Amino acid sequence: MPFNIESRSLKYGFSNSRVKAMKGLLLSAAALDELIKVSTIDAMVELLQRTDYRNDLLAHSMDYSGSELIELAAGSNFVRLVTKVKSFAPKSDVGAVKALLRKWDLLNLRTIVNAKRIDKPYDEVKPFIFPVGDLTADDFERIAKADKDQIFNEIRKTQLGTEMLSSSTALFSKNMWDTFRNALKNLNTYRQVETILDAYTYLFMDMALREVPGRDVADIRRILKKEIDAKNILIIERLKLHGFSREKIENYLIKGGTMSKAFIRSLIDAKDLTAALNLSKSKFRKLVLKEGQITLSELEIAIEKALAAEKVIAFHRSVLSIGVVLGFLLLKEEELNNLRKIAKGKEYGIPEREIRDMLVIV
Repeated sequence: MPFNIESRSLKYGFSNSRVKAMKGLLLSAAALDELIKVSTIDAMVELLQRTDYRNDLLAHSMDYSGSELIELAAGSNFVRLVTKVKSFAPKSDVGAVKALLRKWDLLNLRTIVNAKRIDKPYDEVKPFIFPVGDLTADDFERIAKADKDQIFNEIRKTQLGTEMLSSSTALFSKNMWDTFRNALKNLNTYRQVETILDAYTYLFMDMALREVPGRDVADIRRILKKEIDAKNILIIERLKLHGFSREKIENYLIKGGTMSKAFIRSLIDAKDLTAALNLSKSKFRKLVLKEGQITLSELEIAIEKALAAEKVIAFHRSVLSIGVVLGFLLLKEEELNNLRKIAKGKEYGIPEREIRDMLVIV
């Protein structure tokens, strides 16, 4: 046992200490509250210039303003941080880090597909592409500049595209796969393709992480499965609002979560959101909502907060493992999302209280 502890210390001591120090750069709850209280986005920028975001803001301030400036600064900061983490993560565990970042490949692809759908030039989209996964900036540019009917072929040329093709038949329904192909070709079913890209995201992350031993990584995998549960709950409720049948709803759910078929059917049959909430509490122990009628957006925010609480626990419980690094990346993603929410809230004149309710404090 002493040898095992010493071995883990040698392997993870440096990377874990670096990450623990970097956690000190995350915005505190008090700092986020101060950002909410200021009246303008310019005032937000002034406050953020006193933090680790200073250089990222300066890099984009000549060409952008408002919420776009905040989003670009947050994204650039995340890319810079991820680059650092990759540089000091133990070589044997870089695959696990890349697995967690695979979601950014899919998020970037989603951004490109949506831009093509509305004929938005790539030059306008490029600054909002954050290449931290396996796909490079050149990959995204080639895909984005392809003709609409060739996007699918360009994606297929990448390693990600090859994996998507090889995994599709066994892991997704024919309905989902046909929708994905048609959406990439015709760009007229964007809402459905979002679901499929989400499905690939969690599938690929879990496939890579299952090869990494240790309780800490198992905790991260469990959180990712809970994220699938969260997305499935929201997919169910949204499709119910549009009158989808049980069979159609089941076709668009993401596989890999913890919900059984019986549980899913109970959710689909739930009379209203309050009934769905009561069922969801069994999956999210820290799920908290006010009494009375709730909206879908309130349910979504409550689930996000419950998941964030589990991410914080996973980070602090991890000791001398790659779980410390993975947990930190999850927390940093939440900070990025919070900055976007605050900036967008100010831009649209949303009251402070409502912005504060939307945040996921980690």
